Amino acid sequence: MRLFTGILFLLIMGSFLFIGSCASKEEKKQGVSDQIKISLDTVMIDAGEEFLYLQDQLYASSLSKDNKYLINFSRRDNLAEKIDLDQLKLDKKIQYEREGPNGIGDYPSFTLLPNQNLLFWTYNFYKIFDQEGQLVKDLELEKIPADYLGSNDFFPVSFIQDESDPNHLVGLITQWKTHTYFIVDFDLEKGTSKKVDLPDYQKNIEYNFEILFDGSLASVYGPGIYPLHAHGKLLLSSSAFNEVLIYDLETDSLSVKKWDSPLLGYKKTYLPPETVEYNSGSMKDIVRKMDEEISYRSFVWDEENGRYFRFSDKKYFGEDLNEFGEYATIGADVFLSVFDKNFNLISEAQIPELTQSPNFHFAKDGNIWIFENIDDELAFVIVKIENL
Repeated sequence: MRLFTGILFLLIMGSFLFIGSCASKEEKKQGVSDQIKISLDTVMIDAGEEFLYLQDQLYASSLSKDNKYLINFSRRDNLAEKIDLDQLKLDKKIQYEREGPNGIGDYPSFTLLPNQNLLFWTYNFYKIFDQEGQLVKDLELEKIPADYLGSNDFFPVSFIQDESDPNHLVGLITQWKTHTYFIVDFDLEKGTSKKVDLPDYQKNIEYNFEILFDGSLASVYGPGIYPLHAHGKLLLSSSAFNEVLIYDLETDSLSVKKWDSPLLGYKKTYLPPETVEYNSGSMKDIVRKMDEEISYRSFVWDEENGRYFRFSDKKYFGEDLNEFGEYATIGADVFLSVFDKNFNLISEAQIPELTQSPNFHFAKDGNIWIFENIDDELAFVIVKIENL
């Protein structure tokens, strides 16, 4: 994951999944690892005569609580695509206005709330809209912790809403100048908030490096941070460390779970320089060294079986450069870890059937669904765990 911060805060994730040959829904490939036996299916989404927005690889998307549909959002066009995951088809497109009383502004972030409304946010803008494009409520979060959300020095990475209490909202906030993260816990009914520091995440900073353009700070590259709302908790994991920070929404408590497994270890070992001049040409070599080491990906919650999945990978690179001026990836070793609901490691193994870093993915019906772009059409590779 590439993490850039500056006047605007952007999350850009550029990984691709490749499987030797694409299968139809009826076709299946079998594979066995040392500990985990899987099968792979590929399903296509029927968009009818419409074209779906796949340029962001579904990273600007949000899954409904019951996993029945996915909202994919085009920030370029302010257009939401509602994908029916049970029927495998486009349900509808929702056009949101850019300006006016129902306007959502330019390039907002968003999340799908438990009641199916959408929370959009940008700097000093935190509003809830329905799935018809109409404004439901202005949360005015910038007025609650004015020192944070009322300033352009801070930006929310994500928000989650407590399913049992719609007035309980939790945000993961970054201060881009110091590269730090913290949680803000809101009580919307009382109009109050509480800041929760994340001391265990501070060690990620040593894996950051600042990108300079003619000597001035342009952006920051560093480990990805992956938030997940599951099982009444906000989970925060990093691509640099084999651990998870757990914020319990019911008790407002913070804990951490760490692993140092024989297969994946505990952390990356390569530390980049503190600053890199963009025009020096050395950035691509630093990124290559970072990504050749293990990267721990996001947790996903399997509601049906009460367990967590997490992929990790080590990338391989050729000598050719891609459109971003980086070394092009030619493959990856991909690993799958399975945990119970208390984060006890159940099983962990390399998955040889996956040969590139998995794209955006989630758990549904006890399986892992991984986004795949097949000839500019939306598809999902379904990974079924068969022996757990």
